[in-house]
Amino acid sequence: MKKVALFFFLAITLAGCSKSDDENPVVTYNPIVAPQNENQIIDLAYGDDPEQKMDLYLPAGRQTNKTKLFIVVHGGGWFGGDKAYMENQVVLLRSTFPDCAIANVNYRLATAESLGFPKQINDLKQVVSFLNAKYKEYHIGREYAMVGVSAGAHLSMLYGYKYNLGNQVKAICSIVGPADFSDPNYESSPLFTKGINYFVGEYERYSDNPSLYDATSPVKQISASAPPTALFYGNNDPLVPNTQSERLKNTLDQHHIYNESYQYEAGHGDWTEEQLNDINLKTTEFFRAHFE
Repeated sequence: MKKVALFFFLAITLAGCSKSDDENPVVTYNPIVAPQNENQIIDLAYGDDPEQKMDLYLPAGRQTNKTKLFIVVHGGGWFGGDKAYMENQVVLLRSTFPDCAIANVNYRLATAESLGFPKQINDLKQVVSFLNAKYKEYHIGREYAMVGVSAGAHLSMLYGYKYNLGNQVKAICSIVGPADFSDPNYESSPLFTKGINYFVGEYERYSDNPSLYDATSPVKQISASAPPTALFYGNNDPLVPNTQSERLKNTLDQHHIYNESYQYEAGHGDWTEEQLNDINLKTTEFFRAHFE
């Protein structure tokens, strides 16, 4: 279990360490390969922008229309981060769900001149459309689960609750994900003076543009068709108020959506090994019950 905890710890870290090519070689295999063979396609383009890349992991023995796929979405305040931050989460998923495929995605990062919304949601739409179009070529199905951390968890929930056409996303795991920007506790959070401005623009508080904040709040998009969701939060998080988990759970409960909500004596990912082990165990059990 110690190794599993370390996998998760590295996955939720919002600042990564670059590696030399010798330490982290790029491995690319032919994307057209017999389904009985395992295959990895690194930096696979799903769009025309250089940031629109994914790492696609295809298990041996996969089956067209049957093999399920995890979509992994990194954090970084909407303006930073990289799929490399989630490599250890990919290792964990591959070891616990060896029959599932995994797409570890990059999306276009936000800048002051090019906001995160709606382009980052459009990127997730494009990821799903790309995989849907390639399902026969890659011998995979068209049922997805999403795993996101921080800003990536926010994007996963927003996509899964609002843009999940055909209900292809069957389950979501949100790790310290912002969920409701109408929460008054956000106005004193550093998130409103940093990352959120890169996502929606220079609006200092909810009252400055409530319709925009509502449109980008996953809680406001929940309906009776929302997928089951597992929530993990720290009660001393300096970026995401601990009231977010309560608001999210209450709304899911109101719509009778299965959910599991866990809060730890922790911050924005600086959790103990025991807590990390518990999160890994609960995440695995959740996906086994609602996705595998």
